[in-house]
Amino acid sequence: MSDILIYKTFGGLPWTPKFVEEIDKALCLGCGRCVKLCVQECLGLESFEDDEGTERHVAKIVNKDQCIGCQSCGKICVRRAYTFKAKSA
Repeated sequence: MSDILIYKTFGGLPWTPKFVEEIDKALCLGCGRCVKLCVQECLGLESFEDDEGTERHVAKIVNKDQCIGCQSCGKICVRRAYTFKAKSA
């Protein structure tokens, strides 16, 4: 069994990073707040045409390897479209 990665905060408290796993495209509004917030540039926007012919945008994971597990994208998301997962050591 693998151990979950656990680090410490500046104050010495235990902290487990949880990395972006998936974005629920049915929930995503395409507002782009998460994309602007991510300093690691893990996220981007993709456009598509919906059933009514309207151009829409949704967030997508473009560079998962850059994710540091801060979960800021999920915290700013008003629709709670993000899921996260801890990484094993």
